[in-house]
Amino acid sequence: MQKDNIITVLVSVIASVVVSVALCSVTSGSKSSAPADAKAMNQVIEDYLLNNPSKVREALELAAQQEQIEAQKRIAELYKANWKDLSSYEGSPYVGPKDAKVTIVEFFDFNCGYCKRLAPELMKVIKANKDVKVVFKPVTFLGSMPAAKAAMAAYKQGKFIEVYEALLTHNGQVTSSVIDEVIKKAGLDVEKTKKLMESDEVAKALSDISSLSQKVQIRGVPTLIMNGEALQAIDADAIQSAIDNAK
Repeated sequence: MQKDNIITVLVSVIASVVVSVALCSVTSGSKSSAPADAKAMNQVIEDYLLNNPSKVREALELAAQQEQIEAQKRIAELYKANWKDLSSYEGSPYVGPKDAKVTIVEFFDFNCGYCKRLAPELMKVIKANKDVKVVFKPVTFLGSMPAAKAAMAAYKQGKFIEVYEALLTHNGQVTSSVIDEVIKKAGLDVEKTKKLMESDEVAKALSDISSLSQKVQIRGVPTLIMNGEALQAIDADAIQSAIDNAK
């Protein structure tokens, strides 16, 4: 939680103590029960906080929950405001019709374990929904730049989905030799693809995706966004259900 929010919560707790003390004083009708000066009031507050740590903890937990809700609202607004760029296939690999009624955007990292879990589930959805557009936005949070470059180079040659699926279903570390083998199995020329991997075109595409991920505050992967709204799912059934509801 941010420092400002913690201070705000503690001020609220302290204020509630002050009000409680004042009410007790009024109720009892005794002036002597109320703190006589600021020093006495500070002592009452300190004693209360020390004797009731659970109250502070509860207040902080509530503040954290509220902050999370507000953060989700802000991100939801960012998704909607930037949906045109998010759903754009310009520079980003995609499958499905350009004018699809339902569009899913995936931010993912080739070294992400959860992305590896999602990949086969997402492939099931893609194969079962030819009328849905899926736009892929590879990011490199976890040191996956070589794999991302290979996938983007494959995209430029019409073989993205083959490389995407192969790399994300590979069991083990994605080394340069693994990338070479995947490129070969996709039917691509290794040397030509390697040159394309280091091209300005691929570098710009990945840079643009990275900038967009920062703009919409992508903090973790995989992140799925469907028609401008966050899609919290990692299995095919849940994704399919969301698609059916959107159609």
